[in-house]
Amino acid sequence: MSPLEDKGPSRHLTALSEPECWSLMATQEVGRIGFVAEGYPQIFPVNFQVHEQRVLFRTTPYGAVARAVTGTPIAFEVDTIDGSTQTGWSVLLTGTGQHETDPKVLADLWGPDRATPWADGSRVLWIGLTPLAVSGRRIAWS
Repeated sequence: MSPLEDKGPSRHLTALSEPECWSLMATQEVGRIGFVAEGYPQIFPVNFQVHEQRVLFRTTPYGAVARAVTGTPIAFEVDTIDGSTQTGWSVLLTGTGQHETDPKVLADLWGPDRATPWADGSRVLWIGLTPLAVSGRRIAWS
């Protein structure tokens, strides 16, 4: 058998439904925001919250993330991977970022279950992503 014929262990990759994607994302607190800044792709880990079919995270109002993701296409990815079993799942959202200014939404976000950034500094600006597309996949043993 040549290396090109080696199919490896019996695992399969399956697409996740949108409800499955939202359900899995709600189990996590850290994801990655992807955007383009000064012509180069950037990916930063952020603590996030799922709120009414949106992803929201806090950042500093004066930082690169706040400047780069407002009104521009962005991607958000969250996953769980188990290296020992070679299984996991990944969810990807794409859309446009915007500052969250709705007082009711902000009151909910600042509640006791709020996403608390691990990074230090004043992170009082909420950025929201209302996705245009939600996709996900899972790799598991057959």
